[in-house]
Amino acid sequence: MAKKNNHHLYQDTNSEIWYFQKKVKGVSKPYKFSLETTSVVEARRKRDEYLKQIEIHGHIPNAEVNNFSEAMVFGEVAQQWSEIVKNRLEETTFNNYRKVMNIHVLPWFGNMPIEAISSLDIEKFISKLNCCSKTKQNILTPLRVVMKFAKKHKIIQSNPFLDVEPIKKTKGKQKQPLNLDEIRKFIDEVEDFWKPLFILLFFSGIRIAEASGLKWKNVNFDEGVIKIRKNLVRGEHGKVIYKKPKTEGSIRDVKVPPFIIEALQEQHKRTWKGSGENFVFLNKAERPLNRHTLNNSVLKTTLKKIGLDTQISIKDTRASYITNALDQNERMSFVQSQVGHTTTRMIVDHYYRHIPAPDDGTHMEKAWNSAAALSEDEILDP
Repeated sequence: MAKKNNHHLYQDTNSEIWYFQKKVKGVSKPYKFSLETTSVVEARRKRDEYLKQIEIHGHIPNAEVNNFSEAMVFGEVAQQWSEIVKNRLEETTFNNYRKVMNIHVLPWFGNMPIEAISSLDIEKFISKLNCCSKTKQNILTPLRVVMKFAKKHKIIQSNPFLDVEPIKKTKGKQKQPLNLDEIRKFIDEVEDFWKPLFILLFFSGIRIAEASGLKWKNVNFDEGVIKIRKNLVRGEHGKVIYKKPKTEGSIRDVKVPPFIIEALQEQHKRTWKGSGENFVFLNKAERPLNRHTLNNSVLKTTLKKIGLDTQISIKDTRASYITNALDQNERMSFVQSQVGHTTTRMIVDHYYRHIPAPDDGTHMEKAWNSAAALSEDEILDP
């Protein structure tokens, strides 16, 4: 009986909103639109009103409702958007959007009429995401841009994101960078084949994508300089992409100390094939590096060997460099230049808190005592 009472109605399992659908003879497309209610009683009332209009007029004489019936589902609009922007976006960016769409967005919104998606639907979707605020923002980005695309091209009348509450910033699980003692233990224990790579990563602050894309023509042994000009990343199906960094600040010259030069000279014996176009670092099969393989087969394995229970990944070698460099009194402007940040704000916001400072709270006391001693000396020797 309940099923009969709900004839021409269906409910979206994610948002719990009721929808009306009915194919009417003489109308080009079936009516299919949101009733904008989660109450089955209210949905039935609205359904009965529309059925009555169809009985009297042969159609629903309501332009707004007819617009709903003509509207595409979200998945169709997302497909149109992806075809248009595919060649505008960086391949890795586009692939990240597609991955987020397939895993999170389309299972929820894919079959919903895009015109019917409300701010309430989006906020319910957000509430179901069990992750930190940054990850939520990453998941929402492709959803947001598709809705903006739909509004721009008049597929929808208004963008529901305008009424969505901003996501409150939360911090994910904090990863503690390795200190110098832990790094030394790691370097001592890691397999000899990988020592030059990790010495470079831990003591220069360059990214794994930058190390993977480094060629011998950009290593100056005499001046102790590494020129960062290209990145090597993985695209769809593991495709290797050799490209310029996203930001101008990332294109830089990195100064490295003699012990890194020594490590690179050792690496030179392995991968120099008579051309500066050869990559500095390759895996044991002489193929470009894969950071996921390095994480699982080298980094985590070695950390376990030295008894370090930490969740850091290979990209966190950069954080270890920054915190250790500052702890050793390197100027912040120098560290900023080394890692390719355009300002020091990123360093202050994300790394400065990790710098060990066992004498915090004693500096003012030392200054006071020094001033008092100076004053006493003046009294004794006017």
